[in-house]
Amino acid sequence: MRFNSQRPPTRNRTRFDVALAARERARHGHSLRLPRRAGVVLALVLVLVGVGLTVAWFFGSDWRINKIAVQNNLGVPVEAIIGASALEGEHFQFVDLDGAAQHVTDLPGVEAARVTCHWLWHTDCVILVQPSRAMAVWQTPHGNVWNDYKGKLQLAKDTLPAALDVSVEGDSQGDVLVAGGALDPRLLRALNELLSAQPDVKHYTYSTAYGLVWTNENQQQIRLGWAEYDGAIGTKLKLARAIIKQLQARGTSASMVDVRFVEAPYYIK
Repeated sequence: MRFNSQRPPTRNRTRFDVALAARERARHGHSLRLPRRAGVVLALVLVLVGVGLTVAWFFGSDWRINKIAVQNNLGVPVEAIIGASALEGEHFQFVDLDGAAQHVTDLPGVEAARVTCHWLWHTDCVILVQPSRAMAVWQTPHGNVWNDYKGKLQLAKDTLPAALDVSVEGDSQGDVLVAGGALDPRLLRALNELLSAQPDVKHYTYSTAYGLVWTNENQQQIRLGWAEYDGAIGTKLKLARAIIKQLQARGTSASMVDVRFVEAPYYIK
């Protein structure tokens, strides 16, 4: 008995078939990896956009100092304090608060200053000022100025409680009383010595010709000038009183005694 079995024809795979199959596999594999790469690129773009927006926000106006309050100020313009601090428009994270406080402290009329800032959606700062004590207010034809005990000069916009009151005669202000500057050391020394020698006397006059002038209880003018050295005013006051006493002993008096130069004092009847 013969069995006739039929087998499906086989075909030998050629190199062309192998290469074609490999090409198909590569083509299908590439098409499968494409969506994955696109997702990575999209995620990277979103991260970069987020970083860019964060950086733009961090360096934007929300972090800039745009509101500054000045507290406990006396005799110094608020705009001068804010300007000296150099805080306006600065970035909250990079501002030098100690440096800003020092710049304010350097202002005439400021003894010390402290700067604090806080951020809550926007940045606010507070400058707390410790005012200098006013030693003397100088009344001039061009406006009043005052000096503190360090000799620093500032415009007097308001009435200040000062230890001394000095009336400036004529146009004697010159370069001696410049707001923002410093008082002549000879004048500062003279004021300090007058406060010590005559604590009850509050009013003096000043001119560039005669310096400080005191009118005593007898309406006699005593031209004191300046304090060229320590103790000069005390010496001049003693000399003026000695001259007045001598004149009284002679039965006369003087309307003016000039002791600016202790080596050559003189008087006018």
